Amino acid sequence: MRLALPLAFVLTTSIPVWADMPAPRGHVLLTLGGAVTETNLPARGENDGGLLGYLEVQHSGGAGFDAAMLDGLAQVEITIAYGPEDNQRDVAFSGPLLSDVMVMAGAEGKTAKPMAMDGYQSEIPWDSIQAHQPIVATHADGSPMGIGGYGPTMIVFPPTDDADLANEQSGQQVWALAYIGIE
Repeated sequence: MRLALPLAFVLTTSIPVWADMPAPRGHVLLTLGGAVTETNLPARGENDGGLLGYLEVQHSGGAGFDAAMLDGLAQVEITIAYGPEDNQRDVAFSGPLLSDVMVMAGAEGKTAKPMAMDGYQSEIPWDSIQAHQPIVATHADGSPMGIGGYGPTMIVFPPTDDADLANEQSGQQVWALAYIGIE
């Protein structure tokens, strides 16, 4: 005997998991704002406080990611030599692809402008994101990255032998990442 499913059930189960941006259940570790189509955070104005207020971030609605949301995406590990120039060591960073985070927020094909907690900001065009596959690292050597180290999140690119590309990407590997503006 074959079970017939109602048409409404079939249609709703064929929608991708991230078609409706879920609300974060834990503390938001990373916010994407600007040209995003999937939002789960209210708009921010110029008089809103907190860290994003200090950074003068405003948006008409943002995509907020907590640890569970970031950990729920496919995880990639990238090992690179990292740390102060005179004391570098190999660190295994892991987290979702930046492109997957952007797709979840409805920002596919756009430019990412990651911003650190101190206001440092870089720019990563979509073609570079696609070609080089950086991650939004949430863990270093298997442990969650905390504030005061490189966390709570960090942009990490795979290693490259191209010296010019490595120099460009070093300025894009924003650590203590708090916000990504999307244009």
